[in-house]
Amino acid sequence: MRILVADDVEVMRISLDHALRSAGHDVSLVGTGNAALALLQESRFDAAVLDLWMPDGDGLSVLRRIRDKQPELRIFVITGGGPRLPIEAAALISEIWGAERVFIKPFDEEELLASLRRPL
Repeated sequence: MRILVADDVEVMRISLDHALRSAGHDVSLVGTGNAALALLQESRFDAAVLDLWMPDGDGLSVLRRIRDKQPELRIFVITGGGPRLPIEAAALISEIWGAERVFIKPFDEEELLASLRRPL
């Protein structure tokens, strides 16, 4: 599976890169929402893992733009959560904006891998 990972925290990108590649996936890493959108213009991916809070804009605006261009792309949102993201907000991100699942950091990478293996 070709997977795009967009997170502004380098340690998170490296950790996800290792976990996803170890599971046999082809991974592309970017640190901003704009870089994610640019790469999605150039290449096709099977899934994207997007941080909700990035320095060049929030993940929701990136998510909406991706949905407009590639509605079939499987999208998983990751976020620091905390008081900014109650459970109801996570559910709305999935329901309204089409994220397949929202993971609150720190999360178990095995759960993400299991979600990627599940069919739509």
